[in-house]
Amino acid sequence: NVMIDRGALGEPGNVVIESDEHLAALTAWAHAATRGGAQCWVQLNHPGKQAPKGLNKQGNVAPSAIPFRKEMQAFFPTPRELTGPEVEEIVQRFATAARVVKQAGFSGVQIHGAHGYLVSQFLSPHHNQRTDEWGGPLENRARLMREVVRAVRGAVPEEFVVGIRLSPEDAGNARGLDLDENLQLARWLCED
Repeated sequence: NVMIDRGALGEPGNVVIESDEHLAALTAWAHAATRGGAQCWVQLNHPGKQAPKGLNKQGNVAPSAIPFRKEMQAFFPTPRELTGPEVEEIVQRFATAARVVKQAGFSGVQIHGAHGYLVSQFLSPHHNQRTDEWGGPLENRARLMREVVRAVRGAVPEEFVVGIRLSPEDAGNARGLDLDENLQLARWLCED
């Protein structure tokens, strides 16, 4: 669960890959983890609004400024809605991190699009109530997921493994994705 933005941690002490600044340490990690032919993938993530209060100096961000349910608001602040350019920057951050992961010698990457983190938040009709190209119908809500996958795929060689983790339901929300919507996401991922 490696973060793509030092300003958007999910937990204290998260590993962050924003550039090749720490390539030597990442290379040592990859070498130790893949010794003897083992596979080691790095899961790339942005927590969105799912980060504890006070952890991120600039505050939490999300597709829409919708707080968590009442019993969770003591732990998680109401997020700020991302701007369109900020969403595009996040897409590029995933691609940069994937390029560095490949350069370090890991076996692949998995984009974390589950468990209520940012990619999952964009897919959710509950958390994403935007009216621009990043919200509304499923096709727009899936735009972040698809753009991240395309950008990551474009940043690494074809033989480098790229996966994505999705949740068939929104964590803790009544308005999750239904089976047909999940099947459509899978079809789009196969097309991309």
